Amino acid sequence: MNAVGMPEPFATKPRLWVETLWLLESLTADEPLREISLRRGLNLIVSPPGKGSSGHGVGKTAFCQLLRFALDDPLWSEGSALRDELLQSEDLKEGAVAARVHIGGEVWTVLKPWRHQKMYRASRHADWRQLAAGNAENEYHAYQNALRQHFVETLPVQELPGSGQPIEWHHILAWCSRDQNARYQHYFQWRAEGVRFSLPAKSPLALIQIVLGMLHDATTLRDLDSAAKAVETHKARLEQLREEPTRLLNHVRRQLANRLEAPINTPFRQEGLIEHPNLIGIARQRHEAYQQELLTIEEERKALAHERMHLLEKLAPLKSRLGVIVNEIAQMEALIAGDTERLETLQNEAASLQKNLSKHCDAGNRLLGECHYVTQRIELVQIDRKQRTLLHQQTKESLERSLIPLRRRRDELSNEIAPLDKALAHIDERSAEMDQRYAQALSADQLLTEAIESYEYYESLASGKSQSTEMVAVQRNLEADRHRRDELKLQLEKQRQMVAGRRQAISDAMMAVARSLPSFTWGVFNDQEEHRNHPFRMGPRHSTTYKVLEILAGDVACLLDSTQEQSFHPGFLLHDSPREAEMSENILWALLEHVAKEGGDSLQYIVTTSTEPPESLQIYERHRLSTNGVDELLFRKRLGVEQAAMA
Repeated sequence: MNAVGMPEPFATKPRLWVETLWLLESLTADEPLREISLRRGLNLIVSPPGKGSSGHGVGKTAFCQLLRFALDDPLWSEGSALRDELLQSEDLKEGAVAARVHIGGEVWTVLKPWRHQKMYRASRHADWRQLAAGNAENEYHAYQNALRQHFVETLPVQELPGSGQPIEWHHILAWCSRDQNARYQHYFQWRAEGVRFSLPAKSPLALIQIVLGMLHDATTLRDLDSAAKAVETHKARLEQLREEPTRLLNHVRRQLANRLEAPINTPFRQEGLIEHPNLIGIARQRHEAYQQELLTIEEERKALAHERMHLLEKLAPLKSRLGVIVNEIAQMEALIAGDTERLETLQNEAASLQKNLSKHCDAGNRLLGECHYVTQRIELVQIDRKQRTLLHQQTKESLERSLIPLRRRRDELSNEIAPLDKALAHIDERSAEMDQRYAQALSADQLLTEAIESYEYYESLASGKSQSTEMVAVQRNLEADRHRRDELKLQLEKQRQMVAGRRQAISDAMMAVARSLPSFTWGVFNDQEEHRNHPFRMGPRHSTTYKVLEILAGDVACLLDSTQEQSFHPGFLLHDSPREAEMSENILWALLEHVAKEGGDSLQYIVTTSTEPPESLQIYERHRLSTNGVDELLFRKRLGVEQAAMA
């Protein structure tokens, strides 16, 4: 670690470069189908136009894809047109690609059949023949770990800000080896099928900032992203809360109109000096009617209660006398029947009353001991008890004769009580009906009052005269998060100033690239938010076609900057047929000459081109492909994908 806690960059430059690429017809082949030797520095894979040929369809793109495959690009294993063509070829379906790769000063040989993933092999000591024969220890997982250890684990930040997605080696490889199918339309478009970023709008720029040594701590950036999201969430919720009262206001208004049985377009309040029907006026009239109804019902309930008390006062002595007579008749009947147990129970009735003298009488709402009817009944029964001996001496016939007047009196009392009971039951029914009417009127009045209060409440919110508790809380949180966001922006700007030297170094590299090209006088790198989609620019601009050149120049500037100790760039760059037809050949060759001059052997830049290089660059030609003969095609035979590339 250095003084600021960053991992020390590798002393070996470039950190990654490919020395040799072999194409094998099968794992049992004695000699490779093709061997392509590469060097540090500039490497040209050339297929110039020939007689009746444009130089396309010879295998340049296939070479780039196989080179990426050897460098552990996962997209190959998931399927590609080239892989499908190779697997369908009778001569090549058992073939493989092998490569000698330098990673951080350590040399690896890797072999990868395009059919069987389980047979991927790598070694630090064996050659491709030993790996193909299975005569060497397979260190393929160690090879993958070496790529990760040297190019991911050395990064000061290993998770992408905003998404928290772990950085993978294939993310960096995609940037350093653009897919020709991406068509160089956008600086951050590296693969036609995407690079598996969970946040593709922001992650590519963040990855570049980390790899170029401009982002040493993503905490502030993550906090800023979180605060910005919180601000947007609060703003959306506040807008929702502001719109909600209007919606609820219309809902309550419809409910109120329906409750008042008024037209839906009836205004809520009196509008102007001319009086028109309005919901408030109708509701006030309805409220007064409900209140009057409640008062009427209350008066009727009081009258019924008074009438009921009068009936109970009349019924109490009658039912008391009836009870004494019924008890006496029952005793005589028990005596006649010889039912001594029943007789004893009836005779103990007075004693039972005496035990309950402290309770209240239901009829008169007074103590039983103070009730004249109860004490009279006890005395009558006690008199009957004193005459018990005489009752036993009477004959059955005399007892039955005594029952006749008692039964007659019982019937008289029952007839006298019956209409009173009926009247009492009628009063109870009326009282229950009044209770129901009272509850209904009270509920309707309360609902009407609540509807008016709700309307006035939502009207106040909708007009902005007041705010709900939640609106106040959300507004408070919004202001707090805005303040925090602004503070984090200032903090991030301070951190940006701390790495201003790195940003200036890359911008200087871009300036040097631009000035090395004909007709260009300036170049700049700017990774601020407003330039996130166009971080590398050159000028003066002459045509929109130079957007491709700016993308290439930006990649080259980062490649040349990889020689700096503060950069974590692998120092490796692969450009597949960079559409030189959209720019003059002079500009393309000037760009490559600048890399050759400034980069030297401290990097590796591989370019495929269908244009004949000038004499000054022919020393960097590593391999030549052609359509002049089958043997000069990459696979020494024509594949469907090569035909497609010609189109």
